[in-house]
Amino acid sequence: MQQENSNSFTLFCVFFKPFICPNVDYIKPIQAGKKTASFDLSFEGDDGSDNISEWNKNFSELTVLYHIWKNYNPEQIRFWGLCSYRRYFTLPKNIFDKKRIQFYPIDEASFAKIFTPKLKNTIENKLNEGYIILPKKYRFIKLKKWSVKQQYVKDHDAISWQLTEDAVKKLYPEYIQSINEFMSGLTASWYNMLIASNEFWNGYLTFLFNILFEIKKTIVVQETPSLSRIYGNIAERLLNAYVLHHKKLGQKVYYLPIAELRNNS
Repeated sequence: MQQENSNSFTLFCVFFKPFICPNVDYIKPIQAGKKTASFDLSFEGDDGSDNISEWNKNFSELTVLYHIWKNYNPEQIRFWGLCSYRRYFTLPKNIFDKKRIQFYPIDEASFAKIFTPKLKNTIENKLNEGYIILPKKYRFIKLKKWSVKQQYVKDHDAISWQLTEDAVKKLYPEYIQSINEFMSGLTASWYNMLIASNEFWNGYLTFLFNILFEIKKTIVVQETPSLSRIYGNIAERLLNAYVLHHKKLGQKVYYLPIAELRNNS
């Protein structure tokens, strides 16, 4: 497969259902779970020649990541990223704006506010300067300060995370210190969203799927709302830990806020 525009980067946008799609030249929509879906969104799906599309129920947007990784020529996507049908990278509204998320109504006018020429230039410049781009971090504060691990165990389960730690120790023991450091912290970038060079993506996705496929050998997935997309939940934490590890090795990271489309905006 080849990149369909002449931009220096492509943002692949994950669609699980019919939804308004931005008419932006560097946004490329992909239908997640297309192999087993009962509908066709009339654009590319995650069911390329090498795919895990049928696992979408539990892997969520990761089936799209796997499809891109295995089916796209890296020479045609030197820089690329992942976003979702209702969440996109954007810029702060002004120099004083510290918000992590900006909410917009679901209409075409919102896209003009989100996808400005300055946003495109900022992404291009940061990528060419060697940065990767992540969403601004969320801070876990409930009745008390929660660590990332405490939040995971409370909102999901302890067993799946123990299996994750076991897989990391087996496959990538050099990462366990960074995993523990991140999980004991209070902040995280969410949504499995990232923009980076293909080289960075290749290293990360090799790391990610080796771990997830190791977990898959023994995990029993509980089909509840908080646990059915368990691999997507684990991946959010592994991405942050992987980035933390590589920051120590000199990787530069730039954070952008997220624009989220909502009915009640």
